[in-house]
Amino acid sequence: MLPPILSLVIGINQYLHPEEHTTLRGAVADADAFETYLTNQLNVPPSNITSLRDARASRKAILRGFEGLRDNPKYKKGECAIIIYYAGHGAQAPKPVGWENWSTVSGMIEQICPSDMSVPSNIVSAEKDRNSHVVYGIPDRTISALLNSISEAKGNNITFILDCCSSGGINRSGKKCDPGEYIPRRINNPPPISASVDREIWSQVILSRGGRVAEGYSDRDQGSHVLLAACGRDQEAWEGKTTHRGLFTTKLIEALKREKVEELTYTALMHKLKMPSSCKQTPHCEGHGLYRRLFNSLERGADESLVLAERTSKDGQIVVYTGEAQGVTVGSRFSIHATNLLETSLSTNAPLGHLIVKELDASASILEYKATTFKVPRQCYAKLVHIAVPKLSLYSDDKSWLHIVFPPEILTSLGAAIVEHINVCHLQLTVFNKKVYFDQWDSVVTPYLGSRIKHTVHASNVNRIREVVRCFRHFRYHLTRIGPYDFREVKIELRELDRVYDDQFEEIFSPTGENLIKNDPAEIVVNEDKDFGMSITNNTDADLYPYLFYFDPTHLTIFQWYKPPIGAASGPERFTRVNSLLSRRRLTLGYGDGGVEPWQFTIPEGDEMDLGFFKLFLSTRPIYFDSVAQGTPFSDEENEVDKIDDNLPSRTTPASLEGDPLERITWGAQLVTIIQKSR
Repeated sequence: MLPPILSLVIGINQYLHPEEHTTLRGAVADADAFETYLTNQLNVPPSNITSLRDARASRKAILRGFEGLRDNPKYKKGECAIIIYYAGHGAQAPKPVGWENWSTVSGMIEQICPSDMSVPSNIVSAEKDRNSHVVYGIPDRTISALLNSISEAKGNNITFILDCCSSGGINRSGKKCDPGEYIPRRINNPPPISASVDREIWSQVILSRGGRVAEGYSDRDQGSHVLLAACGRDQEAWEGKTTHRGLFTTKLIEALKREKVEELTYTALMHKLKMPSSCKQTPHCEGHGLYRRLFNSLERGADESLVLAERTSKDGQIVVYTGEAQGVTVGSRFSIHATNLLETSLSTNAPLGHLIVKELDASASILEYKATTFKVPRQCYAKLVHIAVPKLSLYSDDKSWLHIVFPPEILTSLGAAIVEHINVCHLQLTVFNKKVYFDQWDSVVTPYLGSRIKHTVHASNVNRIREVVRCFRHFRYHLTRIGPYDFREVKIELRELDRVYDDQFEEIFSPTGENLIKNDPAEIVVNEDKDFGMSITNNTDADLYPYLFYFDPTHLTIFQWYKPPIGAASGPERFTRVNSLLSRRRLTLGYGDGGVEPWQFTIPEGDEMDLGFFKLFLSTRPIYFDSVAQGTPFSDEENEVDKIDDNLPSRTTPASLEGDPLERITWGAQLVTIIQKSR
């Protein structure tokens, strides 16, 4: 069940300065249609909707609309969802001098355009900005501050929907809509923004650690809202000259009406959008909450290991949008599911069946399928349950116990094999005092961390033991596999961050000192009060898509630190990512424009060192890497690592360690080893 909804719906066709700004035909109709959807399908009371159209959507009225959501006395924090919808012109302008701490990729700021933008104004702001001769657009910095303040007051169940250009007409795609059929929702020459505009708004929002908002309206770090945008940063949003409707809003409402909203996640919504192939317009979604259920942060959302799949015809191919780059091999097995929702006690998402990979490329796999096997929906989801690669070798001194826990059918499903000698094993299992201890024998991890994994499992918990083996195999496989190209021209740097405050008490992170990972392995002295940030510089001639993971062998976790936003396109790039790392540009993470929190290293209590790995996957086309991530298989209740019995038989050291043109997708990876030492 959806929570109560508060909404602000804005649509602007008529601008009060028509000599400067093109009149639109579809923005008001889009806003009206979205408002009708709210009232008719989601049963939102009209009293819960602030509706602004044309002249009523002035700059002052829009700002008051945001503030009204924040100050609404009807609901307390966490009691409601908030939906903000805007259709109209968007624009970019040069970043004002004095906004050096507001980092952007291109040096431009994004803005939405109120109906009175560019109209002469005699209003002097509180900061005595006597250059305010016209009404400005509303810049991303102002909107970000307002969204943060709403999140503080009402919770982060906020959806921000934009059907406008946010790229100022920049279009590197080489393909646009036919100008005879469509017009863009953008203003090319907006009034230059003053450095003091809206300071009374954003200076009051003291953003906490990690609370910086990236360029534009995204908020991947703090998670105050989920952004649904009509197009990527380098694209345009279009409306039809004859239909008088925006392409994005039309397809968005069609998808919302087709589906059960209560069972829809933001990622699944992007998969349901069917954009026309005539336009190079890629709607996208980003934010920490993109795996949540739509307009609902209270119920469990999507399972990130479930990847989009499509049936091309009744007896045709099943295509899964994951391939060689994500570690899939011919012969691997997927389970097929109707939705991408996490299973709960009240909602199951059991497999419809299992299918085998018969062929694949870098980003997609084709599964063997016959309609008589089981019914597969036209659009479904797939989970990789078995990778057909060399098996994981298991060993235990208690061979009879090991064969009981891992019978042949379980070994097959896990991609594992029992070996007779420790010298050829990858994972050793030792049973002592009703606990199972794990030793990993791996040339990548063991020389630095030792073999003993710092977690135990009760010997009677067979399912948990098997899950540890599955996660260990997944961890080891993705850590050690290499791509066809190493992208040596891409430079990764990790530096300490200084944390300072500007004159408005806004927290700023800036890199300092040398590159800490210029050598591999890199050694870092851990100070839990110290923040770290990373930069990725693309020195190639191609635009690249970066996906950054942190591998923690202590807990067998794989954390995804950065990924591009998820998008919905058409044609061969039907399901994609948007906003690449442009050629000769740099992406910063933990500071600047990257939009993710600074990194902090910690060492387990009682230890003097720890080990971790940054692995950067890169591709020349968008690829879905989310299924690489995984949580720990160990349960807190069973973990008694710090109470290892002195009488536990010592681990047996094996005699040796087993070592282990842009139309076409090029992908690869870089691995950085981080040795963390206590001070």
